[in-house]
Amino acid sequence: MTEQNINPHLLNGESENTNGITLHDLIQMVLANWYWFALSAIICLGTAYYYLASTPKIYSRTATILVKDSRKGGDTDLGAFSDLVGFQNRRNVDNEVYILQSHRLMSEVVKRLHLTVNYSVREGLRTADLYGRSPIEVDFINDNSKQKLSLEVTPLRNGKIELTDFEDKFVTRQETKRVILAEYGDTVATPVGQVVVHKTLFMDSTYLKKPITVIKNSLAATTNAYRAAVKSDVANKQASIVTISMNNSVPRRAEDVINTLIAVYEEDAIADKRQLSVVTADFIKERMQVIGRELGDVDRDIEDIKKSNKMIDITSEATRTITESTRYKAESLTIENQISVADFIREYLNDPSHAGDLIPMVASMTNNGIVAQISEYNEAILRREKLLENSSERSPVIQDLDNGLAAVRRSIIASLNSHISTLEIQLETMRKEEAQVNRRISTMPSQEKVMLDIMRQQKIKEELFLYLLNKQEETQLNYAVAESNSRTIDMAYGSARPVSPRSTIILGISLLAGLAIPFGILYLIGMLDTTIRGRKDVEENLSAPFLGDIPFLEGDNKGGVVVRETGRDALSEAFMNVSSGKEIKCVLFTSSDPHAGKTFVAMNLAMTLAMAGKRVVLIDLDLRRHALTTHLGRSNSKNGMSGYLAGTITDIDQLVTNMGFHENLDVICAGIQPPNPTEMLLSNRLDKLVEQLKERYDFVFIDSTPAMSVADAVITDRLADLCIYIVREGVLDRRQLPDIERLYREKKFHNMCIVLNGTRTRRHGYGYGYGYGYGYGYGYGYGYGDDHQEVSYRKRIKLFFSKLARKVKK
Repeated sequence: MTEQNINPHLLNGESENTNGITLHDLIQMVLANWYWFALSAIICLGTAYYYLASTPKIYSRTATILVKDSRKGGDTDLGAFSDLVGFQNRRNVDNEVYILQSHRLMSEVVKRLHLTVNYSVREGLRTADLYGRSPIEVDFINDNSKQKLSLEVTPLRNGKIELTDFEDKFVTRQETKRVILAEYGDTVATPVGQVVVHKTLFMDSTYLKKPITVIKNSLAATTNAYRAAVKSDVANKQASIVTISMNNSVPRRAEDVINTLIAVYEEDAIADKRQLSVVTADFIKERMQVIGRELGDVDRDIEDIKKSNKMIDITSEATRTITESTRYKAESLTIENQISVADFIREYLNDPSHAGDLIPMVASMTNNGIVAQISEYNEAILRREKLLENSSERSPVIQDLDNGLAAVRRSIIASLNSHISTLEIQLETMRKEEAQVNRRISTMPSQEKVMLDIMRQQKIKEELFLYLLNKQEETQLNYAVAESNSRTIDMAYGSARPVSPRSTIILGISLLAGLAIPFGILYLIGMLDTTIRGRKDVEENLSAPFLGDIPFLEGDNKGGVVVRETGRDALSEAFMNVSSGKEIKCVLFTSSDPHAGKTFVAMNLAMTLAMAGKRVVLIDLDLRRHALTTHLGRSNSKNGMSGYLAGTITDIDQLVTNMGFHENLDVICAGIQPPNPTEMLLSNRLDKLVEQLKERYDFVFIDSTPAMSVADAVITDRLADLCIYIVREGVLDRRQLPDIERLYREKKFHNMCIVLNGTRTRRHGYGYGYGYGYGYGYGYGYGYGDDHQEVSYRKRIKLFFSKLARKVKK
C-alpha cells in the first residue's frame, strides 16, 4: 500500500470521467462474479440439452427430374407465334412445377401412402413417429369426419388392447378418459367412431403396456399439410430440371412422399397422352366405318354388272386407259378427301360447341405444319384442363392460355383456308387430265366403261381403307407405349445428418448466451451504479492523501469494535505525508453521508491506540443524530456534550465514561439533542474542553456530523490536527467526489485524509481489488461470525487499525 496517491490530472485541474469502465474493470468484474457465469452457462446448456432431447430431428430429402419440352427443338410451326400466345419454354416448365404442387396429385399421394393416420410413441423426452414401423394399424370404419380425432392404444398381453384418451370436437371430457378393452380384429365402438385395430409384423414385447398415440386427420387437411411441406422449383433456368424437396422427422416418409409424387405425376402425364390417342382412334374408326360401307356398295355394283352383262375381263387397251384414268381419279379423290378432311376440321373449329374440345388428329392430313399446330393446340387444351383443377376461369394464367388458344385456333383456320385453296387448284388440274382420258374411254362400249369406273372406285376405296387401318394400328401402338413428360434423374435421397435442430450451433449459442446474460446484467448494473466501486475511483478522482481501505465484513456487531488485543501490527505504513510536522493530538472523523461508517472507524482506531498503551477519549460531537451515543446504547444519557456546552455540566469527570472496551479508552456521549447545535459548537467552552482533554489523554477523537449535510464538521475542524474523511464503497455516489475534492482544495479541513470503508476485495489481494460488488450492507454491519471468510476480513480490519494507530503514535 503506497503512502500517498495524488492524481496528476487532479493537480492540473483536469476532470476525469468517474463513470468510465475499462477492460481491466470488466475482467475483474467477470472474475469476481465467476459463479454467476458458471450458473448461467449451466442453466442455458441444460435448457439447450432439454430442447435437443425433446425436439424431433428433421431430415431433408431431395429428388431431381427432367421435364421433356418438345418445343425446345423447334420442330413445330408454333414457334413463330410464341411471343403472341405465351407458349415459351420456361412457362411450360413452370406449368409442370405448378402441376407437381397441385392438390389433386398430392391427394392421390396421401391416399396411396395412408398418410391421414399417424402413429407415435413416447421415447424419453421425445415423441417418436412410427411411420413404416408401427406395431398396430387402426382402421376407422365409416369415418366421414372432416375434423381431427385421436386415441391411445396400449397393447397388452394375451392379444388384448386398451383404448383410451379419445379426442374429437364432439367428445366430452368424461368420454375422453373412458377406457375400452378389446382384442385385435374386433370392431370397437368408441367415442370417435367404430375402429378396428390390427397387429402388424413390427409388434414385439417392447410395445407391451406402452401407449401408442393414433391421430387421424381429414384428407383435405393432410393434403394441404404435405403440399406446404413439399417444395418444387426449377433448379436451372437454362434447363428443364426440377428439384422436389421435403423436410420431415422421418426420412423414409419424406422419400416415399417424393417418389410417390413423381410416380403419380408421370402416370397423370401418360393418361393425358392416352386421352388424345383415344380421341384420334375414335375418329379413325368412324371414317373406316363410312369407307367400309362405300367399299361394300362398290363390290356389290361390280358383282351386279358382271352378272347382268356377263363380263369377265377387259382388254389390255382398255385396261391401260382405265388405269390411267384410275390414277387421275385416285389423285382427284385423294385431293377431294384431303379437301373434305380439311373442310371438316375447319367446320369443327368454327363450331362454337367445340371451342374447348380437342381437335381430332386426322391421319389423312398431309400438311405437316397443320398437323403440328393441331398437336400443339391439343397439348395446350390438356394443360388448361389440369390448371383448371386448381384455378378458375378468371385466373390470369387461364386467361393468358385462352388468348393463346384463340390465336392458335385462328392460325389453324387460316392455314386450313390456304391449304384448301391449294388443294382446289390441284383438283382442277387433275379433273382436266381426267377429262381427256375419259374422252378416250367414251369410244369404248358402255358396259366396259361402267365396269372400269366401278373397278376404279373399288381400288381407290380399298387403298383408303387400308391406309386408315394402318393408322388405326399406329394409334393403338402409341396408346400402348405412351411415355411420361418427365424423366427421373435422381430418386429421393439425402444426408443421414438432420438439418435441424443443429446441435453444435444450438449448444454454442446457448453457451454464449449463458456467458452474455450475466455479463450484460452485471455490466448494466455497473453502468447504472453511480456509487464508489473501489479504491480506484477514489484515487483517480481525489488528490487528498489516501490512508487505505477497510474490508467489508458481513454480520451484525452491535459494539462496532472488531479490534481486539489479539490483533497483530503486520502491514506497512498507511498514513501518507498528511501533516506539516505537527504532533497529532486531535483527530476529526467526518464523511459525506451518515452511512459511511465514520463512527465505526473512529471507535476501532481508538481501540487500537488504547491497546497500544495510549489513553484515548472518543467524543460524540454529532449533536443532531447522536450516532456514537446511540450505537453505545447511551442515547438517554443526560451527561453529555450538549449539557456541558449549555453550561449545565461543569465537571469534565461527569462527561467521561469508560464503556468497558479497554481501560485506556473513554467516551464522551452527545447528551440530549439541543435546539441550537451549531451555536453550541461555536462556544469557547468546546475549545477549553478539548484543550483540557489533550492534557489528560494522548489522543482526542471527535466523531462529527457528515460534512455535506450541515456545517458542524467544518466548525469543529478548528479543534483538529488531522481530519479523516470516510467514504464508503457502494454507498457514496461518485458524483459527490468532486465536492470532496473541493473541500480538500479549499482546505476546509486540517490535513484532510481519505479512508475507504466497506471494500469488497473478493478473490484479489488486499488493497488491489477494484472489482464490483453489489448488495452492500449499510450501517454498522461488521460481525464476528465463525466462517473462514469473516475471520479473514476481521483480521485485515484489525491490521489496518493497528497500522493506523502506529502511525498516529508517531
